[in-house]
Amino acid sequence: MKKSKLLLALSVGIISSMLFGCTKQTTDTQTSKANSESKVASSEENKESKASSNSGREKVEFWYLWGGEEAKLIEQMIASYNSSQDKYEVVGTSTPDQQVIITAISGGQGPDITDDFGGSVPKYANENIAQNLDEFIKKDNLDTSVFVDAALEQQRYNGSIYSLPISVNVFALYYDKDLLDKAGVTELPKTLEELMEISEQTTIEEGGAIKQLGSPFVASNYWPSVFTYAFGDNFGTADNLKPDNEGFKKALGFMESQVNKFGKDAMGNFITSGTANLNTPQDPFLNGTQVFRIDGPWFYKMSKDAGINFDIMPMPGSKEVNSDGWSTIDTSMLYIPSTSKNKDGAWDFMKYMCMGEGSKLFCTLKGDLPPTKALLSDKDIMAKSPSYKVYMDIIAKNNLRGLPSFLQTAEYSKAIRNAVDNVMLGDSVDKAITDLKDAVKGLK
Repeated sequence: MKKSKLLLALSVGIISSMLFGCTKQTTDTQTSKANSESKVASSEENKESKASSNSGREKVEFWYLWGGEEAKLIEQMIASYNSSQDKYEVVGTSTPDQQVIITAISGGQGPDITDDFGGSVPKYANENIAQNLDEFIKKDNLDTSVFVDAALEQQRYNGSIYSLPISVNVFALYYDKDLLDKAGVTELPKTLEELMEISEQTTIEEGGAIKQLGSPFVASNYWPSVFTYAFGDNFGTADNLKPDNEGFKKALGFMESQVNKFGKDAMGNFITSGTANLNTPQDPFLNGTQVFRIDGPWFYKMSKDAGINFDIMPMPGSKEVNSDGWSTIDTSMLYIPSTSKNKDGAWDFMKYMCMGEGSKLFCTLKGDLPPTKALLSDKDIMAKSPSYKVYMDIIAKNNLRGLPSFLQTAEYSKAIRNAVDNVMLGDSVDKAITDLKDAVKGLK
């Protein structure tokens, strides 16, 4: 997983398809543009210097958002590709600023291939930043069914494919075994309804404050969508945006019942503080004051390092759904800018990294979850973490959903998050849904 990129995305806002589709924030101030233009010029000079050191092959410029130690791993993967064939030479440059890359592409410069999150596809397709890949796929008779269905779907816009996934992120249910034992809970929840019952049973309120939270309301970015999908519903489709579906109403209803029982101030203060302190020593799961947690594979090591006696399991579905493994999905992807000067070389490299030998290398070196079905049982990848078997089983079940790809995903996500926050602050589900419908009325 692109951990450094992901944590940045989560810190600057909730619009992520970890919850509702992961995107990169950009700036449009004059200062930002000037800085970007300066960085672009510097990057171009650096690339020319690199390219001149080797001749005889067609150059493919790869600017990537990874930095630090992750950049060193990316360079190993580039070297592996370069040694696998003799037609193209990929020249990589770490460029951990999305705006630098977009500014360069908009100016007709930039790389031949780059990376981002799958949630960026609608914007990049609509603004002609990303190259439509349909003709490349057709020419090579490429079998895109090798990808996890939900992962590939995030690369589409208006029926066309604009990128290919290089890794995926999904969520599992963490639970504190010591806190469950202390509460006398001897069986893990088999349904979402049982999870809700145990969550309420293990919440402790004293003197108007929550001392222990049973529910996975922290992190507040993750649970609403996962609960909605586990109830068997989603947040609509791109041409039929109706957020007032039964799954989302049930998810909000669970929070409403908790707020009514334990008090909006007590619940709101705990959730707000917990979410603000994610992945720090004050994180409620990491300090032993949260029973259940919905989180990604990066959280496993954090929990181990914190000394928590925990385990993970797939998110159960509602008793009406009768399934498990429900999760949102996010992808890291590669795309070819429309201004690429070597699209054929970029395409060859993309295939190698996303579905060829480079795909396994990427996942084993970086410890990311694979986007292709064949690698979901790969022992070398699973060996990277004890948690990976659970996560890859979740991916294999394909009970994975996310917001549809449309231009107003950010606005839609914000409106959904506001509805969740309003219920936490004491609004009824009916009022929150009414306000939500008004907020998205003009979106299409």
